Amino acid sequence: MSVFTELSQQDIETLLSQYTLGQYQAHSGIQAGTENTNYFVDTDLAQFVLTLFEKHSAEELPFFLSLGEHLHDHQCAVPQPFRTAEGEFLTTIRGKPAVLFERVSGKHHQPSTQHADTLARALANIHRSTEDFNEHREHSHNRLWIATTARQLMPELSEAHAETLARVLTVIDAIPSELPAGIIHADLFHDNALFVDDQLNGIIDWYFAGYDAYALDIAVCMIDWCLNDQGLPDTQRCVDFAAAYHQVRSLENSEIDALPALMVQATTRFWLSRALAAAQHSGSDSIQVKDPEPMRLIATYCMDHLAELGEAFKLGLM
Repeated sequence: MSVFTELSQQDIETLLSQYTLGQYQAHSGIQAGTENTNYFVDTDLAQFVLTLFEKHSAEELPFFLSLGEHLHDHQCAVPQPFRTAEGEFLTTIRGKPAVLFERVSGKHHQPSTQHADTLARALANIHRSTEDFNEHREHSHNRLWIATTARQLMPELSEAHAETLARVLTVIDAIPSELPAGIIHADLFHDNALFVDDQLNGIIDWYFAGYDAYALDIAVCMIDWCLNDQGLPDTQRCVDFAAAYHQVRSLENSEIDALPALMVQATTRFWLSRALAAAQHSGSDSIQVKDPEPMRLIATYCMDHLAELGEAFKLGLM
């Protein structure tokens, strides 16, 4: 279980005393997540999710919380971050910055075509809603991060994997830098979306959000929501996802052209971040580390099928 900081009932009661959200009834650790500690917290008035930030400093968090409030106010499927009785987002517990969020009902489902279609439209709506969001933060895992992390990990890779990484970096370097951009989620895999049947109830875990190409967000989704039984991108499902998005926010031709290479960028980012986490937490039974190998395989597949994917996107969207 990825609970980095253990909390007692007294810890939670002290936290709740800063809000007007009811009296403590119960709390339990959430068995998910690789970055932060999360708890379910129940009061006599409602149910919440408490997040303790293990890596982010208090100074960088207001961006994410303001973004969440902005999107919630714009009727996007984003849980509301609650302010204290004093009007502040952040509190401190065990020396860590902490926030209470609306607890959204729903489950993480293995992606179906219906779920993917719904998610694509919701993503486009989010991108449109952030156009008037005035705060700024660079995407933490952008192309610069990929290049820096690749240099760090390259000596540890096998010869074959190092050759693959060198090839994908060449593809990424050729992506145009002037694509339409704004605030993106950047980590919208199916385990960050909550559904009740086919209804999307919540998009969670916004802590990689930042300014980058909107189409990169589409690519991130496609490498998780649009896979076949072999765990590789299904071309038609990718086209259908992009087409559903396109119906809500029209894609420019430059974005459509860049989608295959952006899929390479997206998978490389997750390949490297998982490889880095695996190296940092080797031997730990308490921290959930995802296998980097599926992302490496998807990156290789996308790189080897750039032309095929590009032609399919053009036929389906232009």
